[in-house]
Amino acid sequence: MAIASDKPWQGRMAERPPLPRRQTEHVPFLLPLALVLGALAVRLPLLGLTAGYDLRVIAGLARRAAQGEDVYALDVHLTTPWAYFPPLLDLYAGLARLAAATGWSFYVLAKLPVVAADIAIGTLLYAALRRHGCPPTRAAAGMALYLYNPLALYNGAFYGRFDAIALAFLLLALESCRTRLFAPAYALAIAAKTFPLFLLPLLALGRHRQPARRLLLTCLLVALLSLPYVVTDPGGLLTHAFYLNRFSFGSLSWYLLLLRLGRRPLAVTIAHVGVALYPFVALLLVRAPLYVKAACCYALFTTLSGTLFEQYLLWPLPFLIVAGLRHRRRGALPLAALYTFAGVMENEYTWWPGPLHYALLPQPSIPLNVALMAATMAFVAAQIRRDTPWGGDSSDSDKQVGRPM
Repeated sequence: MAIASDKPWQGRMAERPPLPRRQTEHVPFLLPLALVLGALAVRLPLLGLTAGYDLRVIAGLARRAAQGEDVYALDVHLTTPWAYFPPLLDLYAGLARLAAATGWSFYVLAKLPVVAADIAIGTLLYAALRRHGCPPTRAAAGMALYLYNPLALYNGAFYGRFDAIALAFLLLALESCRTRLFAPAYALAIAAKTFPLFLLPLLALGRHRQPARRLLLTCLLVALLSLPYVVTDPGGLLTHAFYLNRFSFGSLSWYLLLLRLGRRPLAVTIAHVGVALYPFVALLLVRAPLYVKAACCYALFTTLSGTLFEQYLLWPLPFLIVAGLRHRRRGALPLAALYTFAGVMENEYTWWPGPLHYALLPQPSIPLNVALMAATMAFVAAQIRRDTPWGGDSSDSDKQVGRPM
């Protein structure tokens, strides 16, 4: 004899059929779509608000390039030459022609590719987290942590820097590291801005190493993307693209503490030694998950080199998000928050007087700079200790859900 339940609603709930598969598939699709639409809505009012110094320099160089002038041959004592590979220069030259023909604002036009890159980064972050088995809500949280990050909003839609374009191609390359798409995506990332090259030692050795033919193909594609300047002015191209004969300390560098103490020669020596040691320190991370490698790579390089401005803090940001949400690395998300805080507290608009000037901390804030260095080195040291053979823990590998390793 069946015993009647004293809670008749339990039976009805148990008998309720599951939601149709088509309805459940809409849930993870609508959430990232809403985040993308919201991110666009936040960015559009920022496009015409201002243009940072870098974008104003780009505007002048784009007009010169549109007139056929070699902007790699400019006298560095009189004006700022183009300091990157040519593809984005060609893009901005085309936008300068469009602005001249239509009367549209070059500054607004120049920010549109950056906004598109921000959206691409958010979408790739969502895809990366879902591919690694994160539920839709956590993947959407990672997407939102970048798309609505104040530093990303400031650097792109507000200021007009194009670091996000290189980041978008770099993320695409890492997500395609097991396919033929890796080489063209990585080449486009390097051609957009040179910092993706800093990850090369960790892509050539250890886990996730790429076949030599792919890396050679990447180099060939970068050379092709550098035409015609790689033929007509290779000296100017290489000198400016790789920052040869230029050295300076950024406003967020901890080396400013040594400068304030009157120890500039010591600061320069430590910075040169740090850059020389960077590849060897980075190779201690060869067994780390791919996004952890990238996060440590960019955090470590900017700290060691001393050339640290607010836009460089954007480079490790998407990788720290994945390291925190997917790989559960302690300190990743707090470090991303510290980078965001530092970029907002110390930037061009806190240094120079103007309509949008604000200064909430002393400029430069030496304690903030030292805190950035200490937090970065502590995080990198923790990852090295965890992922080296003597650390004994590389369990949170980059296993892809539904795909073979």
